Amino acid sequence: MDMSRFLMGRIAAVSAAIFCAALLFALWRAQFDVALEERGASDVARAFEHLSALQDAPAERIDTHIQALREIVGSDRMRHLQLRLADATGRELIAPPEPATPSWLERSFVALLPPESAQTSAATWVIRRDEGVRFVATFMLNPASEQDEALDDTLGLLGTLFGYGVLTLIAVFWALRRALAPLQPIHAAIGHYRDADYAWRVPALPMRELDAVGQALNHMAGALDQAQEARRTLSLKLLGVQEEERTYIARELHDELGQVLTAMRADIAWLQRRVDGRADVEEVMQGLANSCGRLQEGVRDLLDRLRPQDSGVDDGPVPLRALLERLIQSWRERPGQQAELTLSFDDRVEPVADDLALTLYRMTQEALTNAMRYAGARRVAVSLRLDAEQRLRWQVEDDGVGIDAPERALHRGNGLAGISERVWAHHGEIEIQPRHAGAERPGVRLSARFPIGRTGSARS
Repeated sequence: MDMSRFLMGRIAAVSAAIFCAALLFALWRAQFDVALEERGASDVARAFEHLSALQDAPAERIDTHIQALREIVGSDRMRHLQLRLADATGRELIAPPEPATPSWLERSFVALLPPESAQTSAATWVIRRDEGVRFVATFMLNPASEQDEALDDTLGLLGTLFGYGVLTLIAVFWALRRALAPLQPIHAAIGHYRDADYAWRVPALPMRELDAVGQALNHMAGALDQAQEARRTLSLKLLGVQEEERTYIARELHDELGQVLTAMRADIAWLQRRVDGRADVEEVMQGLANSCGRLQEGVRDLLDRLRPQDSGVDDGPVPLRALLERLIQSWRERPGQQAELTLSFDDRVEPVADDLALTLYRMTQEALTNAMRYAGARRVAVSLRLDAEQRLRWQVEDDGVGIDAPERALHRGNGLAGISERVWAHHGEIEIQPRHAGAERPGVRLSARFPIGRTGSARS
């Protein structure tokens, strides 16, 4: 169904319903006004009847007719006429009721009327009886009644228009809400796509235009999902190539440079035994031996950084816990190191797939470097565990100087950006926040969660 046809049909139906309601209200109002006019005309006719009776009725019935006239005048149902009755001496027998104090609305309405509308006129009827008794009846227009009726009609018209307008707005809002209700799945899909959840799909929608938008969003989400998966695959391949290159370099260093250094130290030791007590030569030989030792230690440290599993010669499963313990121990043993480093490792985490294990190791390596070298941390805690949703949770906390803008840091070309890229490649979620917000040294809590089913880790 086209949206325009749907909206026009809904609005036409609602407008017809509102028109019928307004017509019923107008008919009820007309019936009410006709009833008032009928009662007013009836009272005027009765008043003339009693006034005529004052001329011809027996004398003993005069008071009865005057009392009836008092009741008619006192009821104030003659609408636009007022009656004053006096005897021959001018004594007032019947007087119009005192007008009520007008409200501010009535006064404002009268002030807006033309001046001639407030003028009044009177008609006098002299009633003579045979015995010489005379009555003077004066009929006067009642402008207040006419003004009240005009005000009442105006307010009724305005109320009707206001009610019609309000009902029309409500009806149009309802029709639009019903028509645009299918936009909710589109809005929900956009929210999922904003969060990079491209598996979400928009269902079939009843409106042709909206369904076309939904299908376009589904096509876009499919293309983005494929592109993201291709990028993840490429990122994992690049990380794998990096690890392979590190392994190759580590093996070359171990096989070539390591053997050369070992041979050099052996030659130096042989020369030291043949210096024949010459102090200057012994000093030089000892310096060479120390330099070779330092170079060999540096190569060993470099091998650990390039390929931590047994200097690149171990081709078995990556022992994640052992690697992390060695990494933390190496930081503890550095000269001048005063920081407290701890490791909390859930036994249920292992075994972990090699690619994820190396990723976790590299992430921890980078996080420790940032905390120890740049943040000046005095305490660093590393933990790996399974959370309540059986997802692998990695976390590093420190009490360093913190990071001013974590969101921007995740996208800059530094260690955090590399950590974020590794987490994303393994379908993980990363979060960085202050450990103690507002403190002088807020520290950093860097955490990541990995879905076990997407990381390739095994479970026994």
